[in-house]
Amino acid sequence: MTLGHEIFTLAQLVRGLVILGTLVVVGKATIAYRQHASRPMLLLSVGLFLLLVVPPVFELAGEAFIEGSTRGGAGDPPSLATIGTLMLVEHLISLSGVGALLTSLYIRE
Repeated sequence: MTLGHEIFTLAQLVRGLVILGTLVVVGKATIAYRQHASRPMLLLSVGLFLLLVVPPVFELAGEAFIEGSTRGGAGDPPSLATIGTLMLVEHLISLSGVGALLTSLYIRE
């Protein structure tokens, strides 16, 4: 295994740990929402989920889609419009997460 592969593997491991840690925080915020019927906690958990969990999963799904469409040499490489659309959707998901987090800070019970 080369140094590049080891760094890539380490980066993927760190990414997985970030997702796992975020899921723990989202779970705790969801429990707090259920216990106290706190709308800010619900928005906090939704915002963190949309900001830190969904984009990497969406990115992996997009990479699998692109790789699957070009496998075997029969398919053409994805167009710039396809890649741009996937990136736009990923960024819009992140933006909605930021919006939910900001709303959780300023909402009143």
